[in-house]
Amino acid sequence: MISQVTTQGSALRGLGPLLSPQSVAIIGASERRSDVVTTVLRSCARTWLVNPRRESLHGVRCYSSLASLPEVPEVAFVVVGHQAVEATVMEALAAGVQSFVVPGLGAEAGRLASPVADRLAELVRTRGEVPLLGTNCMGYAQPDGPSLYLGTLSRSFLPGHVSVVSQSGSAAEALICAGPRFGFRTVVSSGTEIVRDAADFLGAFAADDGTQAVGVFLETVRRPEAFAKALKACAEANKPIVCLKVGRSSAATRVALTHTGAIVGSARSFSAFLAAYGAIEVFDMTELVETLAVLGRRQRPRGRRVAVVGESGGEVGLIADLAEGTGLSFAPLPEFTAKTLHDEFPNLTRPQNPLDVWAIDEVDRVFPRTFQVLCEANAYDIVVAAIEITRYRGPRDQEWCQQVVEALAAATDGTSIFPAVLTTIGVDAPDAVARVANEAGIPLLRGTRTALGALAAVAGWHARIPGNAPPSPFPTVNIADLMRPGTLPEWESATILQRYGVRFSPFRRVHSPTEAARAAEELGFPVVVKVDGPAHKSVGGGVILGITDAEKVSDVVAHLGGSALVAHQVPPGREVMCGMHRDSTFGAVLSIGIGGTLAEVLGASATWLAPVTPEDAEALIARLPGAGEIARPAYVDLLQLILALSQLTIEHPEVGAVDVNPVVLTDDGAVAVDALVEVGNV
Repeated sequence: MISQVTTQGSALRGLGPLLSPQSVAIIGASERRSDVVTTVLRSCARTWLVNPRRESLHGVRCYSSLASLPEVPEVAFVVVGHQAVEATVMEALAAGVQSFVVPGLGAEAGRLASPVADRLAELVRTRGEVPLLGTNCMGYAQPDGPSLYLGTLSRSFLPGHVSVVSQSGSAAEALICAGPRFGFRTVVSSGTEIVRDAADFLGAFAADDGTQAVGVFLETVRRPEAFAKALKACAEANKPIVCLKVGRSSAATRVALTHTGAIVGSARSFSAFLAAYGAIEVFDMTELVETLAVLGRRQRPRGRRVAVVGESGGEVGLIADLAEGTGLSFAPLPEFTAKTLHDEFPNLTRPQNPLDVWAIDEVDRVFPRTFQVLCEANAYDIVVAAIEITRYRGPRDQEWCQQVVEALAAATDGTSIFPAVLTTIGVDAPDAVARVANEAGIPLLRGTRTALGALAAVAGWHARIPGNAPPSPFPTVNIADLMRPGTLPEWESATILQRYGVRFSPFRRVHSPTEAARAAEELGFPVVVKVDGPAHKSVGGGVILGITDAEKVSDVVAHLGGSALVAHQVPPGREVMCGMHRDSTFGAVLSIGIGGTLAEVLGASATWLAPVTPEDAEALIARLPGAGEIARPAYVDLLQLILALSQLTIEHPEVGAVDVNPVVLTDDGAVAVDALVEVGNV
């Protein structure tokens, strides 16, 4: 007989008793579900087994029905076949069960899965706010609480403060089985989410004192407004969210449609949506694990100043190279620190950050003292030991690797410095080393680029709590005379943006060759002549550049039919694009990126959810490649353009898209050349 243990109830009460039950009934308990029975019996003291075909299982009595139980359980763990799920839940609801975990109705049900799940959802909803986890899920697991989970939990599944919700059962299982990397509060496999979805679980995590960081694996966002509210709640509670969303490629979209029955939204819009709430976005499971490994520690990095001490010149050089694009700062050693290290270790002829100390002195002296000197310098937020910790090194190597981890723990103890160990390869550490690191609160990070990215992401994290639209920096703008449904001609598009303060190259709409020649002389040569219609994305027959005399202007306009746009041609310069599009799921998204003819090839390099504050606009520009080289006048104009787009977007929800491309950056300012505005029903 499996011994039953009493566990303290979880504080995750945002979903009623679902994640913190005092009593559980496993309906369909059997030898085939032995792992399920084992897991639940070990984690929840008051567990009843229901199976009319058995008298007992693992020495525990089996009841013939819910009605025969000593009392009504708070949660029913329904592990019957798909043909019986609907009737079983109906019986449990009639008996007064308050919550359900239904892992079935996945691939094993075939074409029946979707219609049965739909009926099940409707059945539960008619009974009010009855939480149901599933279908097609693994359930949930908690190292220090009840675990209604479709599997056996490893001893390496440690308690901690990281909570996870994953729409993929395999991703949840991968995290649970990742080894003793960090501790969990709870891991929820939410499956197809027919009643409760990721937003509900995020809201529960936000309110849970035991959760301090959150991991999310998504295939879709089912309720964007509820999801946004949950993101905001986590931000307000100062709980970082690390999110991995699949479905960015057309192939992944097809998989998601068949696997979850949900439509995958725009990847770029979703990135902007996450950024608006300060969530950390990652793009594969390795990034998710390493970032959670940093967040799973007792403290977080307070800044991005990092010092590295390693066992290889080549490896610390690689670290320096890869850290450059993350935002981590390898500040030079302070003069006194460099002198101290040289005086104590003369073979360190020119100490610099990062440091290779291999063979400088005995390991048990050089590493501890170097860590101590760096911590005393008060110049670094993060101190990293770059050593190859793997269970496949020899016993002596494993011994000194453990000594290095212990020395790093001792040097940083009692300080605000964040310690970390970086190993270039992804191999499990020896159990003894992992145990020392966990006890000391030191993450053993794997993979150079991924580890550095995780440190940078967490070090740069701050809670973002979007509010209402900021006050307009512009006076009230009247554009009613320019608005009509459809894609507006360029003159109307540019005029709308001009009224919002966007700087354009001077332009005229002309209706005859004579008028065009006169306009060109007033604007100043050279000029560009365009067909009087929507903005052009590439130079062709509708755009004639570099015209330097009035006679040529007259001839060109006559050839175009007598009506055209004439504009002063801006001198060559760096070209960027700014734009907005309304995503059907996430709302208005502003973008900035490489401009001109490369815009469509390279795509927007940065996005942000509207509305934006001036600080948001500055952050958006900062993500533009080469932002630091933009002259101040151009920077100010670009900032004005982004704020203008944001305000236009908020004041006129009928505007569906705006494209300003190119915007030419010069030492004197940023000048828009082409504009396009798309309007829905006015």
